[in-house]
Amino acid sequence: MIKKVLIVIGLLSLVALFFINGGQDYLSFESLKQHKDELLAYANDNYWQAVLITGGIYIVSTVLNLPGAAIMSLAIGFVFGRWHGVLLATTAATIGAVLVFWIARYLIADWARSRLEKMESTKNIMAKLHDDAFSYLLFMRAVPLFPFWFVNMTFAFSPINTKQYIIGTYFGMLPVSFVLVNLGQSLSTVNSMAELFNTEVILSFVLIGVLALITTTIMRIRKHRALVEETHQ
Repeated sequence: MIKKVLIVIGLLSLVALFFINGGQDYLSFESLKQHKDELLAYANDNYWQAVLITGGIYIVSTVLNLPGAAIMSLAIGFVFGRWHGVLLATTAATIGAVLVFWIARYLIADWARSRLEKMESTKNIMAKLHDDAFSYLLFMRAVPLFPFWFVNMTFAFSPINTKQYIIGTYFGMLPVSFVLVNLGQSLSTVNSMAELFNTEVILSFVLIGVLALITTTIMRIRKHRALVEETHQ
């Protein structure tokens, strides 16, 4: 119990330090535009150090649920380019999500799961997660409508194992990461987030959501058919 309390205190202290020191000002579009040339120059001179520092910041911000994930993806796209940027952003976000997954399971998963399964409002949701957690994870990661922290916590309370969680998180986030990182390459020609997220980009996110829905629906149908065949053998 003491270890759990210390972990919570440590996490809350880091979040408090972030805001006390004005960290939110650095993870903003205005700050990114202001320092973009310096970031690019540093990465050109110290590539692997820049990769490790950027990845580390992304992981920590994910674990602490700090604002600025989209800004981080844009910065990564601008500094590291499309393909290296997608790999870095998706890998760092996945590592951060897995750490949240483990921490949440260690701290409160058993307590929360037992109560969620008894509540009428969440009982059906928990039953569905129990039956096909991987498909739901893949869909929720691919649809930007679901907050990142919400998905992390929801599946920490589900029966999904770590391997499935890593695969579902990585490949579910890959299309969205690609869009955001790709937008980062336009950073020099835009002056606001509104200019980046135009109708074409929004339609891209909608298309990703539709494809994710189709994919996960097919997966659930196949799983259901396999179970039916097993019961009739």
